[in-house]
Amino acid sequence: MANEPDRAEDETAHKLMLAGMELFGQYGFKGTTTRMIAEAADSNIGSIAYYFDNKTGLYHAIARHIAQRMRDVFGFNDERPPTEASDRDQALAQLELIVRRMVRQFAQAPEARRWLMLVIREQANPSEAFDILYEETFERVHVHLTRLIAVVMDRSPDEHRVIIEAHTIMGQIVFFLVGRFPLLRRLGLEGEFPPEVVDTVEQVVISHLHALAFTTKG
Repeated sequence: MANEPDRAEDETAHKLMLAGMELFGQYGFKGTTTRMIAEAADSNIGSIAYYFDNKTGLYHAIARHIAQRMRDVFGFNDERPPTEASDRDQALAQLELIVRRMVRQFAQAPEARRWLMLVIREQANPSEAFDILYEETFERVHVHLTRLIAVVMDRSPDEHRVIIEAHTIMGQIVFFLVGRFPLLRRLGLEGEFPPEVVDTVEQVVISHLHALAFTTKG
């Protein structure tokens, strides 16, 4: 396999990954050609083979990059997950921190817009890249969120209800970005979300977290 690029030092490989991220998210794997990627990256087609072997290699490298960036957002910066919460207050505090990180990243970071559509495509029609995303990030983060929510709800983290609550919290924040255009229109706004709207989104999602503490079993 071709050498894995040093994304901090190799500008060409980095440009190819950014271009691929944008195009794969917009057109899908089959609809994106190596020529499209090379032109968008202001490079040549041969550079894709040099750094990534082929289009599939580039796609998988992008999936690994996204997985790492998502771990950064969720606070999984090493091989160990964050410290487990010992009580409801600690669990809520950790959940609030994760929510704030997610909202800020998805609302304000241009990079998130590039990779989120690719992630959504993989969830709708999984490929080998989905396995990379799931094994390196989705499962680890989802399990951690589920455990925190289980503490808040005083339930077992293995209960389907708890797992679905964790999935719902993540989905609320993701849809904030995916559905930003209808929300902006409903709010009578254009362009980017102003800071006060981002603050309100944080407050709404966090209020849902606190409401879980009052969810009864049954």
